[in-house]
Amino acid sequence: MRTDTYTVDNIHCAGCEQTIKTLVGDVAGVYEVDPDHRTNQVMVAYDESQANDTIIREALTSSGFRPT
Repeated sequence: MRTDTYTVDNIHCAGCEQTIKTLVGDVAGVYEVDPDHRTNQVMVAYDESQANDTIIREALTSSGFRPT
């Protein structure tokens, strides 16, 4: 298992956090998603045999929160 932290744009509230949790959490191999609107960071824990950095970044971008 691997854990990465991403800095993203525009996490404004708990609703934004929930959107990220839902959409990134639906990625195969993702075990935990912990967004924080105060720091604009998202911690993602995932199984490297099923997901990778590119897939996680694509999921964040498609949810409207582009990694910087």
